[in-house]
Amino acid sequence: MFKQGILKVAAATPKIIVGDIEFNQKEILKILNETKAGAIVFPELTITGYSASDLFYQESFIIKAKNALKTIMEETIYQGIYILGAPLELYGILYNCAVVFKGNQILGVVPKHYLPNYHEFYEKRWFHTGFKTEIKQIQLFGKMVPFGYLIFEDEHQGIRFGVEICQDVWAAYTPSDDMSLAGANLIFNLSASTERVNKPSVRRTLVLDHSRKQMTAYVYTSTGHFESTSEVVFSPHKLICCAGQLMKEDNTYSMDSKVLVADVDLKAINYQKRMDSTYRDMHMLIQHEYAFVPFEFNESENFEFEEKLNQHPFLYQNNYEESLLEANQLQVYALMNRLESLPKSANKIVIGISGGLDSTLALLVSHQAMIKLNRNPKDIIAVTMPANATSKNSLNIALELMSKLGVTNLEIPIKASVDLHLKSIDHEEKDVTYENAQARIRTLILMDLANKHGGFVLGTGDLSEIALGFMTYNGDQMSMYAINAGLPKTWIKALVEYHSNHDYQMVKEVLQGVLSSPISPELLEDQKTEEVIGRYDINDFILYHHLECGADKEKIMWLIKHAFDLSFEEGKTYVNRFFKRFYEQQFKRQTLPEGPKILGISLSPRGQYRLPSDVKVK
Repeated sequence: MFKQGILKVAAATPKIIVGDIEFNQKEILKILNETKAGAIVFPELTITGYSASDLFYQESFIIKAKNALKTIMEETIYQGIYILGAPLELYGILYNCAVVFKGNQILGVVPKHYLPNYHEFYEKRWFHTGFKTEIKQIQLFGKMVPFGYLIFEDEHQGIRFGVEICQDVWAAYTPSDDMSLAGANLIFNLSASTERVNKPSVRRTLVLDHSRKQMTAYVYTSTGHFESTSEVVFSPHKLICCAGQLMKEDNTYSMDSKVLVADVDLKAINYQKRMDSTYRDMHMLIQHEYAFVPFEFNESENFEFEEKLNQHPFLYQNNYEESLLEANQLQVYALMNRLESLPKSANKIVIGISGGLDSTLALLVSHQAMIKLNRNPKDIIAVTMPANATSKNSLNIALELMSKLGVTNLEIPIKASVDLHLKSIDHEEKDVTYENAQARIRTLILMDLANKHGGFVLGTGDLSEIALGFMTYNGDQMSMYAINAGLPKTWIKALVEYHSNHDYQMVKEVLQGVLSSPISPELLEDQKTEEVIGRYDINDFILYHHLECGADKEKIMWLIKHAFDLSFEEGKTYVNRFFKRFYEQQFKRQTLPEGPKILGISLSPRGQYRLPSDVKVK
């Protein structure tokens, strides 16, 4: 299964019997014919069993293993990529090999590089290393097939995968290190790893870090307890990692075959590789010359995701609360450092409070920073500035929150100022000019209060608003420090919820009021932001996949359909609206104030995102 750069991959631990090649052949065929993955990897020496020991000396045993490979290739109805482990004799020398097939044809053979010969391992007793082999081709099943240093490439889809075997990944400089520098974005590992206490965590860290430093998807499988347990027990550990993230893992023992399946986004990996200058600089360190073996993946019209797509990809599901705590600390200590760096005559915080999510979080962060610096919360000058469209609910929330946190609170109505300003430019309509006038007058008041009280204006706008340009240029777009600029709206909401359940339970009721209120700038009567720009969770989903994964319009429309169960037309509306706003509003981002980066992306014109204002993207 493959579509839009997303490949369904599988790691199998088949039920085998060591030495019973015929049984193993049937079990492998059963798994192959039932899998829905586009590529599947089996363990090291799958055909024979890793612990066949001195059976590897017997010619009949080696021939039988080779014939089993041929039978599997001819009889399988599976048409994807599959990788089997088998012993192959070449010119009187035995190699521990990974044999790569696509459907009913063989693509190539990769020998194991590093043969462990210590503790319970003594592979050099039977096998010869493939390290620095000069063999380029071998005859197999009546055809010449590639051998040795190989990368298998679907040039059209930008998929390049390499294969390494067990011990190879434990080396100081691994074959996959080299293959990734040569362009591989997907690595398969056939393993027979012995188990002991604490080794699973070591193995997990190893595979995760290889996927991170190599910027690859890494699919690892091990042979399981079906091997001989006369001296050791073998691990059934299966791991699928993608650029440092654990996609799927299974380390449960079972008396039956088990298959682990996950979807990996190879286009996203290619996007990361293009951005990483360190990866480009290391290209010169490639140790070997690789032959690129061509093949093609057929795109699936009926691609089914292994699991429902995460609707909130910015939020970390595996360590949710830990990531919220870390994000909070980054915000708080960033603000503390900013306060400490300013002269005492100008280090009070001036902040506008609307009763909405963004200003609420900014106020909570400000309060924490002052407490940690042993300063009086009164040094936070919180200002609410109601106008015609300000609801009683928002105003009450703002006043109650400021009061309970013990900050200096000011209420400065702006209706008269707005009316006077609009009258001075002879404007009467309640349109965008009317809306922006309110935002700019609020910013003017905050700036002047900062001068008056010796402080700086803390911006409250978030990453989602910055991406969509949903801010008034030289209004709420401007401040002296933008504390929320690194967090999308889904994160802002999650953090306010987090604070209500932890350090700020004394204002929990107020914070729950903030969370339950519709998002609105309240510049017009009954104005609801999501009726104008669409749901923030969907916009954040688009933002993540576009900037973090490099997805284009077509791919995002397809992803939205699966993630949110929207129709194609609904998804198209969201995507077109987002892309139009994102690129047309770049001019607002060019003059953004400084603010801390919290997640993987930032739209700061200095820190990360660089784009001219007059760019045209259709």
